[in-house]
Amino acid sequence: MSRRKRHEKERANYTVNRFESPTIGHAPNKSKKSLGILRPSTKTKPRSPDATGKLCLQRHTFLEIGRLLDENGGDEVICNIAGWRNHDQQGEYLTVEISPRFAPRHYNKSRPGFLGFIGDDQDE
Repeated sequence: MSRRKRHEKERANYTVNRFESPTIGHAPNKSKKSLGILRPSTKTKPRSPDATGKLCLQRHTFLEIGRLLDENGGDEVICNIAGWRNHDQQGEYLTVEISPRFAPRHYNKSRPGFLGFIGDDQDE
């Protein structure tokens, strides 16, 4: 087996295995992302989902979403979701990530622009 195929196989096994084994009792690791995979599913009814899968929700993501729910009255919170197309020996799938909503920073307009002059607010 070539190095590339072995690497692809190890990567695919890692991706599949980490969604099957829960990490109960471990300390939260903020560097880990809340990732999941979606694979096309067989439709048995017209309203059946087009894709199904699993999400490995990290504690720090869960706690942040819970905090946002508390701040907003506990009914609804808007989260970010992102997806990447992938494939392995089982076929194509989407890797998805869920995260708390990104709040952009507020920049001071008196700061110079990226190149020191572009985007500067100049009073004339």
